[in-house]
Amino acid sequence: MISLKEIKLKSKRNNDKDNKKLFFFGSLFAIYFSWIFINLNINANKVTVIFFLTGIASVAFFFNSDPVYVVIAFILWRLHIIFDICDGQVARFTKKFSSNGAYWDYMIHSLLFPLVFAAICFAMYKKFDDNFFLIIALFGSVVVSQILSVKNNYYRAMLFNNEKLEKNSKSKKVSPLKNRFLSLLVELLSIDGLLFIYLIFSLFDISKQIYFIMFILYIINFLLLVLVKFILFSNKIDHIKRN
Repeated sequence: MISLKEIKLKSKRNNDKDNKKLFFFGSLFAIYFSWIFINLNINANKVTVIFFLTGIASVAFFFNSDPVYVVIAFILWRLHIIFDICDGQVARFTKKFSSNGAYWDYMIHSLLFPLVFAAICFAMYKKFDDNFFLIIALFGSVVVSQILSVKNNYYRAMLFNNEKLEKNSKSKKVSPLKNRFLSLLVELLSIDGLLFIYLIFSLFDISKQIYFIMFILYIINFLLLVLVKFILFSNKIDHIKRN
């Protein structure tokens, strides 16, 4: 049996510290699941499939607004994020990297993010019997899909023009406390933050109007995020990929 210590050492990313800041929760637990996958001889591509199936299961549970279903859905969503980290750890440990695996990973994100947004909106439609939630689901899921496409399409344009990413860019150092605050803020403004707030709301008797406000504010937030990314990429400003 391969030890946890050996797996931690051989599966470590070059930017391990930055990755832990970005995925603070997931990075705490991912290595233990990777230890299981590696000792069961489950390769990175199979872990990616598990990551996808867990995410789809989460979306399926989010279609129901009952608090029990929402709690299960949220747990599965966090678990699918952990598995997303695991496939990279398994690949680095085994030194078996696959273009298909990376491609599947990006495609899964592009599929699950809009789907989970549409799922919670549809759950609200069933709960309140208000067609406006269907409109939000349609428009919001398109906006969410653009968060990834605005970046991916830029890289596609670079590929066709034979341009390369600058690897010598340096980000400004910030204090650990400030960095943790910024990480929490980014997390709160992301899809994961929306799902967390939705989970909290589902545990209480929240009015339809509050849900309206929540969805509208997040759609505006996502629109601004897409716009900022579009401007940064269009002007070729040094842009940190994960932010």
